[in-house]
Amino acid sequence: MKRAPLTYRRTTLPKEKIARLREIERDFHVRAFGEELARVNLDLTKEERHCYIDWMRETARRHGVKAEQRFPYDREFEE
Repeated sequence: MKRAPLTYRRTTLPKEKIARLREIERDFHVRAFGEELARVNLDLTKEERHCYIDWMRETARRHGVKAEQRFPYDREFEE
């Protein structure tokens, strides 16, 4: 599967309608998250997306961005 599906159910919509819905979805993603994340979210396969996110995290670490705590998982609990 190259692109993220609109739904996992089979559709009875014509291809033109599906194309229009994808265009609306892409416009929303561009406005909400920017062109780069719209490309990552909608155009990449799951494996490509994971590789891209790993690369993004590694690049951030090399430039001194500290990893934030993933509360409650990284929290030190006092017992």
